[in-house]
Amino acid sequence: MEKRDLEKMTITKLRDEALKYKDQISGTIHEMEKDQLVHALMNVLGIHEEEHAIAAKKKAKIKRSKESLKQEMRARRKDQDEARKSNDAVKVSRLRKRIKTLKRKIRKYPRAAA
Repeated sequence: MEKRDLEKMTITKLRDEALKYKDQISGTIHEMEKDQLVHALMNVLGIHEEEHAIAAKKKAKIKRSKESLKQEMRARRKDQDEARKSNDAVKVSRLRKRIKTLKRKIRKYPRAAA
């Protein structure tokens, strides 16, 4: 069982699970709130918070700078011109869509404070 499994459980299921370990959990189980029960069960089951934080960091996307996005867009435009010269409509269409997504990403960047 992992932390996310405990967090998905309802409060009644958490209480039932905590009652199995009532001798190891301090305090009254029925008076605890959900987050308190989750932490108590994590301590009893030996689940560590750090493992989940590391896994979450691995899933985080790497943000690219605005300038690198602009450089990629310029390169795609050159490729698009070459594809137009070679009459490759499929490649032109794919590059057009990629340029469009890059433009959107650039627009989402916050403006520098003046």
